Amino acid sequence: MASIINFIWQSIICLSFFYIFYWVFLKDEKTFVFNRVYLLVTPFLAVAFSLIEIPVSFETPSISLENTAFLKALELDSQRDIAGAYGLPEVTVTDSRLPTLWGFKDYLVFGYLVVVLLLFARFYWQYLQLKEILRKGWYQTSYILKEKYFKVPNFGLTPVFSYFDKVFWDDSLQLSNKEKKQILNHEIEHVKQKHSYDIIIYQVFSNVFWFNPIIHLMNRALVDLHEFQADARVIKDEELKDSYPKLVAKMAFQGLDLPLGSNFVNSTTLRRIRMMKANRKTNWFKVAMLVPLTVLVFGLISMKSNNSIISFNNYSTLPVSFLKNQIEAFQDSIEVGIKLRNIKNPTHYESIGKLHQESLNVQVGELSYEFTGIKNQQEYIKVLNLVETLRPNSKLNKKYENAFSYQLADQKPEPKVGWNAWEEYLRSQIPARLIEGIHMDGDLVALEFVIDKEANVVNASIKKSLGEEVDQLLLSALTNVKSPTWIPGKKDGETVAVVVNTNIKLKKSNKFKTTTNQESSNQRQTNLSNAFPENRGLAVNDDLKSGAITLGPAFKTHLLENLVFPEDNITKGISGTTIINLKTDSSGSIKGISFTQRIDASFEKEILEVLSNAPNLKPILQKNEYQLLLPISFKITGSDSNNIVPSLNNDYGDVIQINGYHVQRDAIKTTIEIPVQVIKEGLISFNGVIMPVNSGLPRLIKAYTSFHSVDHQSILVNFSAGKDIKMGEVQNVQAALRDAGITKIVFKEEEAKILNIAQSPIYMIDGILHQAPPISNFPKPENIKTLDVVSPNKLDVYGEKAKNGVIVITTK
Repeated sequence: MASIINFIWQSIICLSFFYIFYWVFLKDEKTFVFNRVYLLVTPFLAVAFSLIEIPVSFETPSISLENTAFLKALELDSQRDIAGAYGLPEVTVTDSRLPTLWGFKDYLVFGYLVVVLLLFARFYWQYLQLKEILRKGWYQTSYILKEKYFKVPNFGLTPVFSYFDKVFWDDSLQLSNKEKKQILNHEIEHVKQKHSYDIIIYQVFSNVFWFNPIIHLMNRALVDLHEFQADARVIKDEELKDSYPKLVAKMAFQGLDLPLGSNFVNSTTLRRIRMMKANRKTNWFKVAMLVPLTVLVFGLISMKSNNSIISFNNYSTLPVSFLKNQIEAFQDSIEVGIKLRNIKNPTHYESIGKLHQESLNVQVGELSYEFTGIKNQQEYIKVLNLVETLRPNSKLNKKYENAFSYQLADQKPEPKVGWNAWEEYLRSQIPARLIEGIHMDGDLVALEFVIDKEANVVNASIKKSLGEEVDQLLLSALTNVKSPTWIPGKKDGETVAVVVNTNIKLKKSNKFKTTTNQESSNQRQTNLSNAFPENRGLAVNDDLKSGAITLGPAFKTHLLENLVFPEDNITKGISGTTIINLKTDSSGSIKGISFTQRIDASFEKEILEVLSNAPNLKPILQKNEYQLLLPISFKITGSDSNNIVPSLNNDYGDVIQINGYHVQRDAIKTTIEIPVQVIKEGLISFNGVIMPVNSGLPRLIKAYTSFHSVDHQSILVNFSAGKDIKMGEVQNVQAALRDAGITKIVFKEEEAKILNIAQSPIYMIDGILHQAPPISNFPKPENIKTLDVVSPNKLDVYGEKAKNGVIVITTK
């Protein structure tokens, strides 16, 4: 749509120049043949000039809209659903793209097509009228051999006109023979000059480009020119020279106008008479001026400077079928809605939005994920954890025209103050509250930008996002007038534009890839204290925070003594903060209860039971009714994974803290990442160990992990599959992993690194020992009769080489 609008704009401007040239230089000249060619050719030139792009090495003025905010807004607005919307309680899956309601652009295109169809329908109706007149007069038609035209009677239905090789003549005209001869000569000239072809060409142009006002003005100019040319032929006869203008004036307002024909009667009467009376010489200088002016227009429209830096986006996106299955897998562990869209020409490699009204937008490559219904901290944490999983789904690669890569530059661009000072400047532009509130794992923002020949920062984009607010502040700081200046790069001794990629470190990161629940929990609690309260607050007058009412000792004691942490939730490790919206009357008696933030239904049931017989709150300022927000935090004492938002007293008037008691584990649970790859149909690699895909796969996985004393709950599988692997095979392997007790599965585009928890075992296939047999020699799954893992106390039988385990396979 953006490119079409740009084409329309340029073609209108180009045609406007051509029409102005005609009006200034040709309109009053009697160079009728040249004028006719000019009017016929220039619409085609306007279209061609708008489509042609000629790169030049120098700067040129441009009338293009391609770099304007208007066109960029149109491009960014162009999105389409490619997988669908997913959410509880059920998942809706479509085969390809979802049907979407029409947008503004759809209505615009539809309106254009409707007008075009109506105009062509009118064009066809005029043709049928002409054909009907021809049919009625055909039997009385005569062919004039000398002038080579058909003379068709019109029985007074229309004025005299010509159409291709036919002259439609009205015998009922009350004219003298001399006047009839003048009119007939005029129409014969139209036939000889084949003016009907011009009219048809312009009629088609006017119908297709009806929105272009210039094409209609040029159409009018061409009709006038036809009349001038035919008049010039008539007044060559000295006998008719003086009387002919009077005849034109006499016939000015008679009859019906048929646009398809060349009419003797036309509204250009005065212009025709002036042209006939004009007796001046042709100004060939004015005519010659059109050549350089046309070249000038061509340069203005078609020549594009190749010094400008233009970026082209290339994408590598996984198939829609894979994305659907991935999102369905997410639904096993996350209770939010997910909407997946495709974005056209994203500015950034990725962007992570701000939580707003229970909704979070994440853009990765050309895919945009909208997570909705994020009602509590647990769901928010789970959504954030998915971002790392989403990155391989769509990868964006930007290529820049007229800019060198950093590696190819002989002299690299660098800040004049040095890299360390430049990075410190960028960090100083980020408020401490945002740095402390970063809720993504990691501490780096990856930036990409171009240092052009003038040492300006252009085409800046985010490669790795830490949140929308941080990203925008960094981008603004990059191009700020106060930003440190740069030394441009050079190639072969010449100053050139260079692409720069850099990482900005905002805070100290974890040193180890393997993270513990305790570490991640503590970090996320700090993040959530900043991320959640400002997003979940309601637009209500909080009388508790304003001091108009207090909980009072009786109400607070009642809650603390009667609210009980549900035992099932302690066992399941469910904790968090719920926020209730209370309405009371003037005495403080509760009249309404609703939940602004939810955790679990069992907590809500407990709260409602306790509040049903709670004493009145204590009013301070007299009001007819009070409305307040009250946070109630349920914390598991001794647990390392509480999802409690701290310091809520700063955001609300008071807070109720309920503790549940849980025995702390002796050791901190560690997450172990294990790669699983579907090698080919029927075979997988589980941490480098080849296993067949059949009904015994879950048992084999359990035996292998038990042999190496690995807890199933601590395993995080990095799952990958070859490009030729069918989705059904992928789903079978996922089901086997879940049957084996492994529920944490993330999808990787490339094969993950094998975790060295043990060296590869040996295989005994039909009584013969094999040390890591080739995949080609591995038995097909359907040919395997039994498959077992030898227990550790029996490994001595197989010798030293069996220290890492033995898998015994018996074929049918």
